[in-house]
Amino acid sequence: MNNKWLEGLEDSVSSYLNNLNIGNYEYNPAMQNLTSDGEKLRLGFSCFSLKIFYILGIWQKLDDTDKKNWINYINSFQTINDKFPENSYIDDILFENYNNEKIKTFIVDSVKTILNLYPQNKFEKNQMKLVKSVNAETKQAISTLYQVGERNKKKVGNIFQQDLTVDNYLNKFDWSKPWNAGAQFSSLCVYSTTQEYEIKDDLINFVNKIVDKETGSYFSKLPQDSREIINGAMKVITGLDWINEKIHYPEKLIDYCISNNPILEGCDVVDYVYVLYKCSQQTSYRKKEINNILIDQLSVLKNLYVEKEGGFSYFLNKSQTHYYGVEIIKSTNQADLHGTMLSIWAISMIIKNLEDESINLHWHMLKP
Repeated sequence: MNNKWLEGLEDSVSSYLNNLNIGNYEYNPAMQNLTSDGEKLRLGFSCFSLKIFYILGIWQKLDDTDKKNWINYINSFQTINDKFPENSYIDDILFENYNNEKIKTFIVDSVKTILNLYPQNKFEKNQMKLVKSVNAETKQAISTLYQVGERNKKKVGNIFQQDLTVDNYLNKFDWSKPWNAGAQFSSLCVYSTTQEYEIKDDLINFVNKIVDKETGSYFSKLPQDSREIINGAMKVITGLDWINEKIHYPEKLIDYCISNNPILEGCDVVDYVYVLYKCSQQTSYRKKEINNILIDQLSVLKNLYVEKEGGFSYFLNKSQTHYYGVEIIKSTNQADLHGTMLSIWAISMIIKNLEDESINLHWHMLKP
């Protein structure tokens, strides 16, 4: 295994982040071809950057004033808006973008409302997409703060208050598409631990009902796409990690992952690596095969590395173009911040699992 390309990553990625920094803990999503929204969105990209700093050990070297100011910057996004749980983290540009789409999506949403009268349909309207985006941003901010031993300044209100129960809330989502639905489960697990929601037992009861004994994944109906099965499992497992619960059938998940390689893009690779990594923390089953696969994934990640910039692209030869449905970058062959965070995180897990002393990188593990 040729690991030489890994040796200079800490310096190159650090330099890449410096080039993206526009001051005051604000970062652009890429170096060029940004849209006007891409130039203005702030919260998520600040969180991504902090997480990279943490993994590489740069955060730990910042002085206390820098750390405090960065934490205060992230907490400054907590907002009271009656459309969302109290003290959610809201990036105004994200909110404005969805509001501007209201007129365009009115007819489409009206049709979806009619179609949703049939119980087999769960078409997602624009407002629900916005709610989920704000929820994801809130979870991202809280998990970032907790990663570095900090807390959100104000407690976030109950996200499912109107739905009364965890089951009612989670059953609103289409669990035949667990990649999306699993993210909502994971958010509740984060809130259960960090915001003192007394719902842990309800979350455990819910996930016990949707676990699949054949694949080891979590869904209501077997998805046709292996991406849904693996990436959906990843989302649920991140939640289980936050409430300190074990994966139900790690050996089955390992078997399924070994039989299904990921597509070459940021989320697929990191989700695949994460599932194998977490399963390997729980069992030694097929450990040698897993490590061989993870070595192969290092080569996959190398293909996403844009050496001249020092970062990673989200897709092969193409940056991420949208962030929660908002166009941020005109499609171009360049590195991007989100792709860099995901790739660095994946590499950190691979290194940890391989326990290879020849790889002289002492990176820190992330809790997503």
